[in-house]
Amino acid sequence: MTLVFLGLLILLIGLVVRSTLGKPDLVLKITIHMLGGIVGLWLCDFLLSIFGFAIPINFFTIILVGLLGFPGVIALVVLQLLGI
Repeated sequence: MTLVFLGLLILLIGLVVRSTLGKPDLVLKITIHMLGGIVGLWLCDFLLSIFGFAIPINFFTIILVGLLGFPGVIALVVLQLLGI
């Protein structure tokens, strides 16, 4: 699973570099937004696991983060810390 997220991180970096070199279209912006949220979810889950918190990575959380991007990750972290 970690290799999948590392591959998504590399893809995200490539897309960000591509968008900075040229004029990004709408699809590229949406893809960067979604991948940024998914990679952010993985990073937050990885870093919070050190402190004993875990954000479950399932269909619902991936859809939420895919739609909202990184603000969705922050919302999931807050909900997890509140115990909801």
